[in-house]
Amino acid sequence: MGKHTSKVRKGIVGIEAAIILIAFVIISAAFAFMVINMGLFATQRSKDTISQGLREASSPLQVDGNIFIRVKDENLTVNATIIPLRAMGVKYVPVGRNETVVSLSIIKRGGSSIAFSNIYYGVVTDKSAEFDPRGKSFDQLVQIANVTLNQTLGGNISLPAALLVVENNNGDEALDSSEKGFLVIMLGDNYTADPRSIINIEIRVERSAPLTLEFMVPEALIVGSWMLVTG
Repeated sequence: MGKHTSKVRKGIVGIEAAIILIAFVIISAAFAFMVINMGLFATQRSKDTISQGLREASSPLQVDGNIFIRVKDENLTVNATIIPLRAMGVKYVPVGRNETVVSLSIIKRGGSSIAFSNIYYGVVTDKSAEFDPRGKSFDQLVQIANVTLNQTLGGNISLPAALLVVENNNGDEALDSSEKGFLVIMLGDNYTADPRSIINIEIRVERSAPLTLEFMVPEALIVGSWMLVTG
């Protein structure tokens, strides 16, 4: 009888040990799974953080061509400029009025200067042939911008002002990688730039570094013309 009881107790102890071992294995597996998930989550967060940092350290907008300035007929000063832009490395860039800031400063030859914190009034979203920049002259692009300011935005806007005219426009307020934008900046008659003036333009979209452009107005200007400038 005593030997039988001893065997039963040993069997129970063996079963308990097996149960405890299985419990440890299950807990270890669950803990390992949790650690792996935390590792994957941390890796994904690190990847997102790096991607976000890269976006904020570079601008998705790039100058896609030459910058041109318009010389007034009367006194050989610049009263408009056009900057070709394209989205690079992304599918699209939000460039609506609420997502984008365009700052402007003009330093004149004598040392006087004037600066504007934000002259941007958004994208010309009209898809009609009248507003399509393809085949249009630079003067016509300025006219398109003026029409938008006067009709769509009420006409009570003082210059300087900037609008984005988009080629292949799908009607939204984003510059897609398949589209090309022309940033039209109208200085007006009160804030023109003289020869050898330095014009600085900063274009900042959400969550990215600004695109900064600086160039000098040439000394020799041609009456009533559009002239190419270099940085």
